[in-house]
Amino acid sequence: MSTYQKADGTTTATQPLTTDMQLAGSAQPTLIYGWVNTFSYQGFDLNFLVRGVLGNKILNATLAGLNNPADARLQNIPRFTLGESPNDINAYLISDRFLESGSYLRLDNATLGYTLRPRTEYVKAIRLYVTGSNLFVITKYRGVDPEINIGGLTPGIDNNSFYPKTRTFTLGLTASF
Repeated sequence: MSTYQKADGTTTATQPLTTDMQLAGSAQPTLIYGWVNTFSYQGFDLNFLVRGVLGNKILNATLAGLNNPADARLQNIPRFTLGESPNDINAYLISDRFLESGSYLRLDNATLGYTLRPRTEYVKAIRLYVTGSNLFVITKYRGVDPEINIGGLTPGIDNNSFYPKTRTFTLGLTASF
């Protein structure tokens, strides 16, 4: 059964009042970082961008809304809900148990290329390359993507209101004449 702490320190099993709300974290990160670098060796080149944030909290309201143990007989439920009592009618209520770390590290993009220099008077160089975007994310956040809106009227709340980023790969060829 879910219990909630009231402002006076006592606990309750019913829905808490708005006067019982307390500050439990910030949607704004304490550090936003990024690193871009390019390496070259003989005809090869590697370029990448790593970025991320540290120190913010995300309210996983999507998980809270799906956390209804009584629905286990009717539909799919999150793995998180399997440990909940089916009699807990307040399991979906927003509380700090759905507050998670929003810190992440993302390899945003990387390009690996090789440049050939043919011995002709018409073509100076031919470069073959492969580029990947959104290659991986390291995070402890249980939602789809920890990179959610941290501005506006509801910063740091994941209400399943965005389309997840796609992973893309591009193969290319460039020529210099």
